[in-house]
Amino acid sequence: MKAALTGFYNYFFNAATILRSKRLAWIDYAKGLSIFLVVYHHSFLGLITSGLQVNTWLINTNMIVYSFRVPLFFILSGVFIQQGLKKRGLAKYIGYRSRILLYPYLLWVFMEVSAGYFVQAYANFPWSPIAYLAAFYNPKLLGPLWYLIALFNASAVYAFLYTTLHMKGASHLILGIALYLLSPALSFNSMLQEFSIYYLYLAMGTMLSSVVLNHENDRLFGSPKVFLILLPFFVISQIYFIHHEGMDPFFMEPDKSGFTWIWLLQKDWVILRYFLIVMIGSMLMVNICFFLQKADKLRILRVIGFHSLYIYLLHMVLVVALRNGFIHLFHYTNSTVILFSQIVFACAGGVMIYNVCKHRHLNFLFEYDMNDLKKLLHISPGVPQIQKA
Repeated sequence: MKAALTGFYNYFFNAATILRSKRLAWIDYAKGLSIFLVVYHHSFLGLITSGLQVNTWLINTNMIVYSFRVPLFFILSGVFIQQGLKKRGLAKYIGYRSRILLYPYLLWVFMEVSAGYFVQAYANFPWSPIAYLAAFYNPKLLGPLWYLIALFNASAVYAFLYTTLHMKGASHLILGIALYLLSPALSFNSMLQEFSIYYLYLAMGTMLSSVVLNHENDRLFGSPKVFLILLPFFVISQIYFIHHEGMDPFFMEPDKSGFTWIWLLQKDWVILRYFLIVMIGSMLMVNICFFLQKADKLRILRVIGFHSLYIYLLHMVLVVALRNGFIHLFHYTNSTVILFSQIVFACAGGVMIYNVCKHRHLNFLFEYDMNDLKKLLHISPGVPQIQKA
């Protein structure tokens, strides 16, 4: 029985390969925590739009995890940009990012919008043929997929400026601050706005890369003392965030003159206070992940983190399917049970679907891979062996 369970776990989760690899464990822990919080947020929003009663503590939890979950992804991505450029060069690096970010973004936008016509009554999706065009100018209208194009745009611009114009870390940080302050004025175009918001976090990741990738600092970053120092600041900042409406400056209405960013700076420096809240939350998450790496606990979180991109692509489909199954098929409306069932179902289901597709040479659904398309035409009827990541 144990052997069968181990085989199941390794086949559907690729766990043995991931946990034996030389990957930085804290990075996968951080990605695992971040994708868990992303799924929580979108599952929560689905319950609200479905009209279910949600407990206050679930609402507050959603607010607590809201501010830093996506910025942390950009910080983590920034940590490895310079290494990637040194390894591949500009052209190959852009090609690599296109293969794993731009290609799945365009593919899944097409599939999502096409499917939206048939499921709009159940998925709260306002389908329209114009939605196909939104992918190129206003991706946030299409739901969570905006993250992929925002990360691609930020990475590509950073890579170009770093290699072609020889802009170094401090210059990117200054550019990121300028874009961040300007971003509220770009609410008319979510592609420009998301790029402007998150370029700063990507630049911060590159600035911190030499520090966080230095193993001599692992003990400090994973120290319980650092946790105890950060925790009070985290609690205070989140209580403040919960009890002050309009703290997210990127969802505030612009003033009549249109100078939204100037208005925000004059309005008690909301945009900078929000940034501080984000950074406190991100630092605490990084500290927790270094501690988990040292303790070697919750290893399933590493597996989830390794598959975070694929979970991101699949989670909305799985969340919507399970929520409608509970509500419309079983007439079950306990929001707490539904919420956490959705999280487990989306995370586990996303990992399993990806690995099955990988074994069956259907990996082209998640990244551009002509080799898998060719292998698909000659696929063996037998059960394939587990591939290395």
